[in-house]
Amino acid sequence: MADLDRINALVGNKNFEEALPLILEGLRESPDDLELVKIAGLTNVNLQNWRAAKNYFETVVKFKLEDATSWFYLANCYEKLGDLIPAKNAYITVINLRKEYLEAYKSLCIVLIKLNESLEAVKYAKEAQKIDPEDYLFDFIIGTSYMKEKDFDNALPALLSAINKSPNNIGTYNSLGTCYMALGQTDNAIQSYEKALELAPGLPMAYFNLGSAYQIKQEHEKAIEYLTKAVELEEDESFLAALAMSEVKLKKYEDALRHYKQLALMCPGKENYKYNLITCYEALGDIQTAISMLENLVYVNPKFVLPAQKLASLYIQTNQLTKAKEIYDNILLKNKLTTEVMHQYAILSSSLCDTDTAEKMLKKVIKINPDIAKAHKDLAIIYLNKRLFDYAEDEFKTALRLAPNDFEIIFEYGNFLYAISKNTEAEAYYREALELEPGNVLALTFMALNNLVMNKLDEAKDYIMKAVKVEPHHEYVQFCAGRILYARCEYEDAKRYLIRAVEQNPEIETQNTLALTYFALGDYNQALNIFKNIDSKHPNSISVLMDIARCYEALGQNDDALSYLDKVVEIFPDNEDAHEMIRKLS
Repeated sequence: MADLDRINALVGNKNFEEALPLILEGLRESPDDLELVKIAGLTNVNLQNWRAAKNYFETVVKFKLEDATSWFYLANCYEKLGDLIPAKNAYITVINLRKEYLEAYKSLCIVLIKLNESLEAVKYAKEAQKIDPEDYLFDFIIGTSYMKEKDFDNALPALLSAINKSPNNIGTYNSLGTCYMALGQTDNAIQSYEKALELAPGLPMAYFNLGSAYQIKQEHEKAIEYLTKAVELEEDESFLAALAMSEVKLKKYEDALRHYKQLALMCPGKENYKYNLITCYEALGDIQTAISMLENLVYVNPKFVLPAQKLASLYIQTNQLTKAKEIYDNILLKNKLTTEVMHQYAILSSSLCDTDTAEKMLKKVIKINPDIAKAHKDLAIIYLNKRLFDYAEDEFKTALRLAPNDFEIIFEYGNFLYAISKNTEAEAYYREALELEPGNVLALTFMALNNLVMNKLDEAKDYIMKAVKVEPHHEYVQFCAGRILYARCEYEDAKRYLIRAVEQNPEIETQNTLALTYFALGDYNQALNIFKNIDSKHPNSISVLMDIARCYEALGQNDDALSYLDKVVEIFPDNEDAHEMIRKLS
């Protein structure tokens, strides 16, 4: 027969391991002794033998249906074993048997929250509050339950009530902070998180919450301060990721690089960390490392479109356009097309002079989404290059209607008007573009050229000098400055800019303008050398041959002048200027 006195004494002194063999021995002798079965269940609960405890309590309640305590422990066992629905039903049974069993209410509410039955949890928590209105936990449960339902307006007063009843509870302050964040009350959230930090200065989550709140406020210096402390206390993935994000926002790419390396090692399966690491290399100017990593990332996972697009953009940046096109060909082949990918592919095709493909892709983009203004603008540029002016104008006007304040669209429409010699209208659009971006070097340059065409030379000089100030070494800006100054007969200044432009890009038009400048300055030998260099590379240009003849004439070498004039007449017999010079020099 079981020694109940000895067993009860051991259980009372919490000597559960010593008590258990005696209990089992007693059950072998008296398996139907429900009191002993109940003690066996309680002993196993304390030893965390949940499955054994469950079996014992199931036996007890089978015969003693109104034993609320046994139902409660049985519910505990179900909960610990992850059997939440039986746990819920058992806790409800406890409450039905004993209306004032507060621990059952608490446990039931937690189970209901886990089961995503948050409003049921609110119902039982409010019933419990009628029994004990001073227990903060029921307010906390109500607030947490409403938060799970994203009903933050109702969550807030419950959490404030919980704080009022238990002003030193860290968990409540954290939940209150999260609730304030959801309501957009970031300053109140920070106050709540600061209180939680004050109560638990060694808790990493308290620092993380504060850092996250400052991130929302875009105060990334403060965010980094708290997130760094969180990482020092615990090298948690979410802490590191948040810290790296704020470092990127502040362009602290070396720090972000270090942390993304940690994240990539910590979570090798998460390719987004590798991608973010690559963007840091790119920002630091280590393009080759970024390209190498992207090539590997794209090879390992060809369906991960974002790295493929980034790789293509870096290929474009490093003038590897053919490789970029191959990447986009693979994206289009292996992935579902998006308007973004098709649009980028169109721009790349246009850069490679494959305007037919570009046009085809842009039309597809517009068909799928006719509201993409930049697609209309890019299609208009293709039509302009094909001299389909009416089509180009229609697309530009659509783009302007969709995005009337977009600098790029306004500027390109100005270029269209300039190209078709509607210079007064072009000036209005260039001016509008410059109101949006006053320092844009291309807008300043084209505004200057447009004024040059309209013979508004003072305005042309004013705009081109502003462009030179922005980009003093830009080859095209220097050429335009030289061209405008030449038109103003400011030949020495024009020569200075044109020499710099030719040194960077010895384009025919730039050389020709420099030669004309030398001629205007009376330096006929320099002019002649440049004109003859142009003729050697691009023979039979009437204007160049005429300029060579004029140089020889100015140098007094009439026979040489006549030989070049004969070439002009041979190519273009009706050239009256050439005939007049021949009569003059013969």
